[in-house]
Amino acid sequence: MRPYLRPYLIVLLLAVLAACSKPVVKETVPEKPVAPEPVVEVPQEENLYAQHYVARQLHGVKLSPGAAEPTIYKGVRETDDYQRMLNDGYEMLGYSSFEAGDVPPSRAVAHASKVQADAVVVYTKLIAAPTAAMRMQKIKEQAKTQASAGGSGEFYSYFATYWAKLAPPALGVHVMQRSKDDPGPGVTVLAVITGSPAAQAGVAVGDVLLSLGGEALSSAQVLQQATHRHAGQEVELVLRRVNAEKRLRVTLGAAL
Repeated sequence: MRPYLRPYLIVLLLAVLAACSKPVVKETVPEKPVAPEPVVEVPQEENLYAQHYVARQLHGVKLSPGAAEPTIYKGVRETDDYQRMLNDGYEMLGYSSFEAGDVPPSRAVAHASKVQADAVVVYTKLIAAPTAAMRMQKIKEQAKTQASAGGSGEFYSYFATYWAKLAPPALGVHVMQRSKDDPGPGVTVLAVITGSPAAQAGVAVGDVLLSLGGEALSSAQVLQQATHRHAGQEVELVLRRVNAEKRLRVTLGAAL
């Protein structure tokens, strides 16, 4: 992906992330974990992953206790990997995006540990023609680390997303946040967590959830509140799929 397209992707990802609970798909996270390498202690202020980190506001999302050591994955396709992480029950904590010379993967892991992430997915792309500004940035980074100014002069585009495992869901869907100009009822399902009550009941991506336990759903927040009120109960979930209305029975998980 060309560097100048990266901000648009970030905006797209964050726009669809307004989730209520959690996500379904075939594969697990992106690829096989990257082989671990020796961790070199780097002051946090010198870690580019930390310097360029943008945290998300999670608004009450419940997370499981963090893993002892974050797992690092080599990203493949950002939108596909993002969907898989949601489907596997992860929530994105934030992201880092920058351009620089060689930055070891251990620094992504170090920052993931700092923000209590269970996993970090890293994308690296060679920039074929470094600009003068990029070369100057590399010189500055080498000066900070007292590294040699030699080398190939190659620059890379780095993008990393940090993920935490969600607590067991009561319903198990991510839904799209409605815009103020959207007059239609219900909330649209963005992802369904594998094995969740929603998945077992047959909820699918693209369904529009209309009501839960007799309560009309007008936003992600209303869905979250209704799910909490009916936690542990079997309730009716009314949804619209394509142009047909469906009524499902779903047994919600216990409240946490």
